[in-house]
Order: sequence, then structure tokens, then C-alpha cells
Amino acid sequence: MVHNDNKKYALKVLVLTVSSTRSIENDETGRKLESLFKNDGYAVSRKICADDESEILKLIFCNYENDIFVINGGTGASRKDVTVQAIEKIAEKEIRGFGELFRERSGGILPYISNASLFIRGKKELFCIPGSPDAAEIAYEIIMGMMNHLYTELNKES
Repeated sequence: MVHNDNKKYALKVLVLTVSSTRSIENDETGRKLESLFKNDGYAVSRKICADDESEILKLIFCNYENDIFVINGGTGASRKDVTVQAIEKIAEKEIRGFGELFRERSGGILPYISNASLFIRGKKELFCIPGSPDAAEIAYEIIMGMMNHLYTELNKES
């Protein structure tokens, strides 16, 4: 399959950490993601919210000027983990390959408990990833490999 993936857009990225225990000061995963995107020249903002569906959706819609949403935390098996369920409520499409690739690259059995996912809403890309710093690096590499191409696809004229 041949695609022109060389185009890099000036995309706006929101890194949203979903956690009941983290703050801006101790959010290692959010800080790492913010730094990685900034180092690649993207405009990045970072927020934190509780493990609460309405809070997650409120922050998405209050920051809807962003093109890419990287939501870390709340993707596991705990009853408190509601990130994916919240995003599913507003998504138009799920791209399952992202989660499959994330789990494959993570190695071992435990990543298969994670519900790492990619959702589309309009022209917005919403990546849901685990909240660990190691997951951030793996997800970042995958996101960087697809986000500009996906942006092209989502913004094609019909």
C-alpha cells in the first residue's frame, strides 16, 4: 500500500491525564507525552481530570480546538477505569488497529488487559492509552507514525 505520509501538519495536541491521584506536578506520563510532542514541534496543552465520564467529556468539548487528543489513564480493568467507555459515547468510529499494535509492541500478557484504543469524531483523533510512562513512549511512536496520515484521510474532500 502506497501513501504519501511525509506531510507534517501544524496540529494541536491535548494530553489529557485521567486519574484520581495525579496532579500536574506528579503526572509523569502526561509530562513525558507533552515533552515528546513539543520536541517534535507540535502545539501541546496538558490537562488532568478525575476518572469520571462526564469530566472526561467536558474536558474534550471544552478543548475542541485541538486536532489530536491523547488521553492517558483509565483504560484498564478497574471499575474506576472509564476513559474508553466515555469516548465511545461520542465517537463515530473506532480504529481497532491502534490498540492491537500497541499491545503487540508492549510485549507480554498484561498489555492485553489494557483497552488502548483510537476513536474518530468528525476530524478529531482521540487516542486512549494506559497511564504508565512506559506506555507513553510506545504509544507516542505509534501515534507519530499515523496521526498525520490519518489527518489527511479525515480532511479529504468528499
